[in-house]
Amino acid sequence: MAVDAAVPIRCSGCKSTFRDKARRVLSGYSRQCPTCECMIFFEDGSPNKDIHEALREAARVRKALRQEEAEKIPSRSVVPAGQTDDGTDQAPAYSRRHMHRRSFPTGRARS
Repeated sequence: MAVDAAVPIRCSGCKSTFRDKARRVLSGYSRQCPTCECMIFFEDGSPNKDIHEALREAARVRKALRQEEAEKIPSRSVVPAGQTDDGTDQAPAYSRRHMHRRSFPTGRARS
């Protein structure tokens, strides 16, 4: 099931509807209407029903997206650290910058 990550928002000024990403639409977010250029402020305590509906829909979409991501993760094959797919042990790979401690050039004193 693919979830649409955008939610419909109805402008209280011009009554037009536009879409914005659900991860953006949170309490404290503000957006300008693309039609009338009126600023829309998304706050939980707002008396505007259109804002409450957009916040509720965005929360529902974010929850559905999290559930969709959670379903994808267990389907991947998990290989324990230090083991390859064929069951043989292998030393963990480290990046070069984490192998050595920081060293100072000769002639420079540490303070």
